[in-house]
Amino acid sequence: MGTLSLPKSDMEILNQVIDDERGAYRLRAGQRVYYLFIAVDVFEEDTMCRPYLLIPSLPDLPDSSWTSATIVRGTDGAPLVTTISTDPLPEIKTVWHERRIDVLSLERTKRLRSWTHEVLYQGGTAVAKIACFAWDVRRIERETEAYRKLMQHRRQHPEEPPMAPEFLGHLTENGRVMGFLLQKIDGGPACIDHLPDCEALVRRVHRLGMVHGDLNRYNFVINRARTGCVRLVDFEHFKDFDEDSAMTELASLTAELVEDTGRGEVSRC
Repeated sequence: MGTLSLPKSDMEILNQVIDDERGAYRLRAGQRVYYLFIAVDVFEEDTMCRPYLLIPSLPDLPDSSWTSATIVRGTDGAPLVTTISTDPLPEIKTVWHERRIDVLSLERTKRLRSWTHEVLYQGGTAVAKIACFAWDVRRIERETEAYRKLMQHRRQHPEEPPMAPEFLGHLTENGRVMGFLLQKIDGGPACIDHLPDCEALVRRVHRLGMVHGDLNRYNFVINRARTGCVRLVDFEHFKDFDEDSAMTELASLTAELVEDTGRGEVSRC
């Protein structure tokens, strides 16, 4: 009996990145996720870019627990060559929260960035942030560490207002940790009127031993209904505290709050 193939009718491209050499695809098939790497000369450009054209054009892929596949064109007119790998994929090592949530169990409701979506979770809206591909793991690892520090401080000092959204748990894919889920904060970006509250929050983060690293005004979330209620998001560029970096960050705050180019505007995670 031949090997069963993944049914194409049950496939969905979750993420894709295409450069001059290959396309990288994060593919859901049933309740598993696979990674495809396809040389750019395998299909026409339109096919590479459009999932509804790509999926029917794919060669048969085995219905088993492989992790990634590389598809190239054979030499001298030979058929496509598909190389299947079962090598483990990189994963987040900073695992500190007791809750793990399967990323496929979350219904996506709004795209914020390719790696960030609003999702439904326990009857409400939350924000899911993931490492779409191996090269994203380091960035998500760093932000996971930042939230470990922030949530540890929150538990130790519950009387203080939170500095960031609540960390709801680690996100898993095929069992490996590759992202996290955050509380959705309703609010808008900061402006120069919020300078005192934003500066106070940044100083609190510095006292915790962290420099945020990307203080654009959209990384502050202001609750319009509550004076002084502001939180920071997007800690993927954070670094350990040093006096020079902290002073530079504080000195940039006024300029960031009047900046109007839209840098960072879609970021709400």
